[in-house]
Amino acid sequence: MGRKLVLIGFWLLGYMLGFFAWLVRTPVINFIETFGISSDVAGALITGFAGSLVMLVGVILWSYMSSS
Repeated sequence: MGRKLVLIGFWLLGYMLGFFAWLVRTPVINFIETFGISSDVAGALITGFAGSLVMLVGVILWSYMSSS
């Protein structure tokens, strides 16, 4: 798989996950706030989780494709 295709795949996956996270942010932040966490910290938790998920999936896919 070419380098440009991998970068476009990372970008597309991140965009889709970010778009979905934006749509569901209010109910998720409200849920996290029930544990006594501020909305700013809840937003940071959501952002960090989304970013880590994108990187995890990307690295798994990249290692799978490079081992084939």
